[in-house]
Amino acid sequence: MEELSKLGFRYRALFPIPLAILTIIFANPTISSLIYGSILVLLGSIIRVICLGYLGVKSRDEIPNIANLITAGPYKYSRNPVYIANTIIATGFVITAFGGYGMIVTVLVSLITVIIYISFYNFLVIPSEEKFLEEKFGQEYLEYKQNVPRWLINFKNIEEKGRFRFLPIFRTEYWTWIIIIALYLIILVKGKIIKI
Repeated sequence: MEELSKLGFRYRALFPIPLAILTIIFANPTISSLIYGSILVLLGSIIRVICLGYLGVKSRDEIPNIANLITAGPYKYSRNPVYIANTIIATGFVITAFGGYGMIVTVLVSLITVIIYISFYNFLVIPSEEKFLEEKFGQEYLEYKQNVPRWLINFKNIEEKGRFRFLPIFRTEYWTWIIIIALYLIILVKGKIIKI
């Protein structure tokens, strides 16, 4: 399982590709699904940008790469806010793309997406990441792990370490925005909301 988790962590940037392909193939957006889905994509993107501003490193490195344990900003509330943000973004795309199939199908596909994303991160990414953090930061990380949940929101007052910086976002996130915009355009053209 440890080797599988290392592979999951190493190739986690490729994980959204099958979902992107499915949303393109089955894209049938409506104006209302575009609005509701876009709200989630925007919310997830904002959370992701804030997380990476605190993290200060490239989020897609193939091996864990962090100089200091970050416990400020979103990391005060959850140990994995980037993965939460990614799940929100993916769900937003599913709502956008599948809206034309009706409410039941859209909700069902959205729930499946959330379950798949959380399962992937929970079992195939986070264990490797946590092992690295435990080895690198020892007791400091174990205390953080005890006080801040993996997924849910922490309400305890913890010592905050780290600060928000804009530069890492500009250095690492431009590809995320290019992919998001391209995927939106493809879905909207395929759904005939934008005519070319």
